[in-house]
Amino acid sequence: MMSPIDPRKLRNAFGKFATGVTIITTVESNGTPRGFTANSFTSVSLDPPLLLVCIDKSAASLPVFQEGKGFAVNILVEAQKNAAGLFASHRADKFNSVPWHSGRLGMPLIDDVLAWFECVSENHVDAGDHVILIGRITDFDYRNAQPLGYAGGGYFNLGLEQSLVDVASKGTGIIIGAVLEQDGALLLKEDDKTSKVSVPAIGRDGTQPSLPRLVKELSSGDLSVSIDFLFAVYEDLKTGVHVVYYRGMASGPALAGTRFFSFDEIPWDRLIDDPTHSMLERYVREFKYGNFAIYMGDDIEGKVHALDTKTAGSDT
Repeated sequence: MMSPIDPRKLRNAFGKFATGVTIITTVESNGTPRGFTANSFTSVSLDPPLLLVCIDKSAASLPVFQEGKGFAVNILVEAQKNAAGLFASHRADKFNSVPWHSGRLGMPLIDDVLAWFECVSENHVDAGDHVILIGRITDFDYRNAQPLGYAGGGYFNLGLEQSLVDVASKGTGIIIGAVLEQDGALLLKEDDKTSKVSVPAIGRDGTQPSLPRLVKELSSGDLSVSIDFLFAVYEDLKTGVHVVYYRGMASGPALAGTRFFSFDEIPWDRLIDDPTHSMLERYVREFKYGNFAIYMGDDIEGKVHALDTKTAGSDT
């Protein structure tokens, strides 16, 4: 007999799939606009032009979407993180805080989005604790820009991450590494000769590193890794080398020359350098609160770019 599915763990597993972020909008019969943030948007068909979105049955505006003549899907750009957070909240003045206009069907269209689709309601499908809204597209538009991303319970900025890596790659040298966690422990590398401890990385020997190569080297044997997000980009002022660290998950036994250290066991006095010490301190602190950020600067000072961790899918 199969054991019951843990809804919390299942939600976390679903969250590993990176998506864009949308604001789904409609209007009440009296013209009042309604909307919510969602990442469950899918194209369905080109002929006829159909798409679908999912709405929680507990959403206050579910009857409005079910009974209304249509709805709109607004795909957000990276600069609209605040709008995503706003429409994921229960504030009543959402539409007073963002610029928008009405489409040809009267659906609210958020200004300056990556793309929008105005739809007439085609069908509603009962699906467990959600309702699937299928819409027939009657009008749409799009532009070129960087999308806002969502994964692992937080928003991420593709443009910011790529620009940081691009800057680093133009330096005199580059090191790429990954802070990998498994069950509250970090995978760290121990040097047999010096006893120094470091974060797994490639490029220290002067060879040209790449993220795919790092993943390949770390995934040998029975260890599997998933490197999800950028964590730190900084320049070593003494050498001019740029260092790029990602964060991710590991599963399986440690590779030769490495071991998993629980947060309480991290040998702070044996870490290879001060930047590594500061970075791991920040990781442990941010892991505790589930609120990760990206550091950019040099090995002495820089800025931490916070990532929004509001959950997509809220609605009023």
